[in-house]
Order: sequence, then C-alpha cells, then structure tokens
Amino acid sequence: MGYSVYEDRDAHDHGVSRWAGYGVPAVCDWPTCSTEINRGLGFKCERRYMETEDGEEIEEDGCGLYFCIEHLALGCVPEHDGFTPKPDTAEWEQWMLTDESWEPWRQEHPEVVAQLRQRHDLEKAS
Repeated sequence: MGYSVYEDRDAHDHGVSRWAGYGVPAVCDWPTCSTEINRGLGFKCERRYMETEDGEEIEEDGCGLYFCIEHLALGCVPEHDGFTPKPDTAEWEQWMLTDESWEPWRQEHPEVVAQLRQRHDLEKAS
C-alpha cells in the first residue's frame, strides 16, 4: 500500500472530507498560516516517541492534522484541539475533476463530483 493519495480519516473525525498523502497539495492547518505543503506523513502531527533527559521513553499522541515545518516543530500543542482541518485546495480538486487517472473514481462518486463541479463553477463566477 502506498501513501501517495488516500482519504484523510482523521479529518472525518472533525466532520471534514478531504484527501491526504504526499501526492496531495495542501496548506498548513495552522489557522493563520498559508504555507504550501503536502499531506504526507512528514507533515502530519501524529504519535511520537521521545526520550526524556533521564533516558525514559515517552509516547505523545498527535492530533492528525498537517502542518508546515515551523508549526509541526511546536509539537502537538493543546491549541490543536480547537483547530479545524482546512479543505482540499482548488488545485487538488481540479486535478480530481480533470485528470484521466481519476476517471474511475469520478464514475464511482457522481454526487461528490457534482458538488465539486458546482463549487468550482461558483468560484469562477465570483
């Protein structure tokens, strides 16, 4: 199994439908940050194992969101609890709507495709 593109199950816990993987262009989930990243595991706030000064190994759970290097380096700070996952970028959604490799997915998910197309038509009109 690869980690290039997959559904972001952690975002579903927040009521958001979006994609993850190192092949998915994204924006840092820090609310005021617009740094472009991808949703690969290298940008994911996830469970980490650390060693304390006295050599004890401790485990820290992550929130499952994706952050740029600057915000990921802060660790899973308590403020993450109130963060909402940012939606997929227009670039990614356009790829899903037009790339030939996504045709089988489009055929299997006509309702989602219709919603995406409607959203992009509305964005063009404004």
